[in-house]
Amino acid sequence: MKLWKKFKEFLNITPREGAELKDLAVFIRSLSVVFLFYFVLTSIALFATTYYIISLLEFMAAGLFLMAFIYTYRNRTNYAMAFFGAVIVALPTVLTLVTGWKTNFQWCLIVEILVLYFSLEIDVTTKKRLFWVISADFVLLAVLTHVLPNNLELEYGWSIYFHFVSAIFYMLIIHVIAYFYSNKFNVAEENLRDINNRLRKMATTDALTGLCNRRVMREDLTMLAYNHERDNTPFVIAIADIDYFKRINDTYGHDAGDYILKQLAAVFLNTMDGKGKIARWGGEEFLFVFENATGSQVVGILDNMRKQIEHTAFRYNDNNIKVTLTVGLEDYSRIFGVEAVISKADAKLYQGKEEGRNRVIY
Repeated sequence: MKLWKKFKEFLNITPREGAELKDLAVFIRSLSVVFLFYFVLTSIALFATTYYIISLLEFMAAGLFLMAFIYTYRNRTNYAMAFFGAVIVALPTVLTLVTGWKTNFQWCLIVEILVLYFSLEIDVTTKKRLFWVISADFVLLAVLTHVLPNNLELEYGWSIYFHFVSAIFYMLIIHVIAYFYSNKFNVAEENLRDINNRLRKMATTDALTGLCNRRVMREDLTMLAYNHERDNTPFVIAIADIDYFKRINDTYGHDAGDYILKQLAAVFLNTMDGKGKIARWGGEEFLFVFENATGSQVVGILDNMRKQIEHTAFRYNDNNIKVTLTVGLEDYSRIFGVEAVISKADAKLYQGKEEGRNRVIY
C-alpha cells in the first residue's frame, strides 16, 4: 500500500509548466504506464513463439511510451501529448498490418480518439480533422487485414495469454480514461456551481452588508401578499433610516459610514432571526418584513432594537460614533397593496424624523 501511495504521488507531481497542465500530464503518465506494461507483456508471448522481430518492435513501443511518460516531467507536457498520440496511431497501424486483425492492436486507434478529445490545448477543428484521419486509418486496416496474407499463428497456450493480457489492458484503459473524464466533468461542474452560486449571491444580496437586496425583497413581498390573499396570513412592513448618516460620512469618512452599515446589518439580522427578513432598501434605509405578525407585536421588538443601537458604542479608528435609528411601520392590508403599505411606513418614518428622530412610529 505504501508503494502504491508513493507511485500515485509520483504520478501526480505538477509539471514545471504549471498547475494548468497537471491534469493532462497525469492523464498521459497513467495511460503511458498501462501501454508500457501491455506492450511488454504481449511481446513476451510473441518472443516465446519465435516472432522475434515483432516482439522487438513491441519492446521498442514500450520504450516510446516510457519516453512520453518522461517528457511530462521535463516541462514538455504538450510535446508528450503529441508524441503519445503519434505513437498510439503509428504503432498499432504497423502491428495490425503485420500481425492481423485478431491481435486487437487496432483498437488502440479508438483509444487515441478519446485521448484526443481530453486535451484543451487542441482546438475543436483540429480534433475533428484528426478524428476523420484516425477513423479512415481504422477502416482501411479492417479492409487490408482481410486482404493481405498473414502468417501469425500463436500456440494455443500463448494465444490465451495474449488475449487475456489484451482484455485486461483494454479494460484498464477504459477505466483510466473514464476516471479522468469523470474527474474533469466533476471539477467543471463544481466550478460552474460555484460560479452560479456567486452570481446568485451577487444578484440577490447587497455587496456591503450581506443583506438581501431590494429586488429580492420585492419578490418576497409579492409572495407574502399572495399568502395573505389566500389564507389571511398577516405581516408587517417597517422602514428604518440611520439618523444623520451624512454627518457621520462627512465627519469620519465614507469608510466609517460603511463600517456603521455593516455593524448595523449584524444587529438587524440578530433582531430578525426567525421573525422575518431584512433588506438594504437604499443608501442608509433598511426594510424589515415581520412574517405572521401584527404591528402591535412588532413595535416592541423594533423599539428594543432601537435602544440597543442607541446605547452601543460603535468604535472606529479610536472614535466612538453615536448612532440612532428612526423607524416607521405599517400592517399589510390587501386593500392598499404592497407599494401603498411601503409608502405608509415611509410616511411614518418621516413623521418620526420630524418629531425628533430616534424613535419608532406605529
